[in-house]
Amino acid sequence: MLSYGAELGRKALHLGALVLPLALLVWGRPIVWVLGPLAVLAVALDVARQRVPAVREPLLRIFGFLMRPEEIPPPGGPLVLNGAVWMCVAAAVCGLLFPPALAAAALAMQMIGDAAAAIVGRRLGRTRWPGQRKTVEGTAAFFVTALLTGWALAHLPIDGLAAALPLGRLALGAAVAAVVETLPVPPNDNLRVSVAAAAAMLLVG
Repeated sequence: MLSYGAELGRKALHLGALVLPLALLVWGRPIVWVLGPLAVLAVALDVARQRVPAVREPLLRIFGFLMRPEEIPPPGGPLVLNGAVWMCVAAAVCGLLFPPALAAAALAMQMIGDAAAAIVGRRLGRTRWPGQRKTVEGTAAFFVTALLTGWALAHLPIDGLAAALPLGRLALGAAVAAVVETLPVPPNDNLRVSVAAAAAMLLVG
């Protein structure tokens, strides 16, 4: 398990990825032509990290302290994409499948909600979900911060954004995201949470 300090650093790096949903809001669906190649590049680089020693060593020296143990398999072992790569994949998938406002909201809610869940759960969590390290307190923090994130996005000065993201739709998206984040199922939560939240909000549109 990562130390609390490393967990904070990891989440700070993830929050820097908020540029991805903001790009969707500013440029709309055409930004997928950037997000798609970015996701492919991220996957290729992470595969190279695990298969090419010349790539592996410098990347581990720089970013290794932010990676979970399961994200650093032995050379030649099974491929395991790290969380940042999954985030790039999630941005491309959501941008392709959903309207930009919903994709951006789902991505931002996942990024900030996940950070809040990890920080609160590690520091204040007392009640664990059955068979998991995740806590009820962390899930509650996820829901609250995800909803506030969606509400803040809806109030950005962009035409039509508030109408696309009413509070009820955001509340459903945040609730679905919080629940899906607790499930110990594949694929990576950066992808499944974003897609599930965007799909839920789309269904009530």
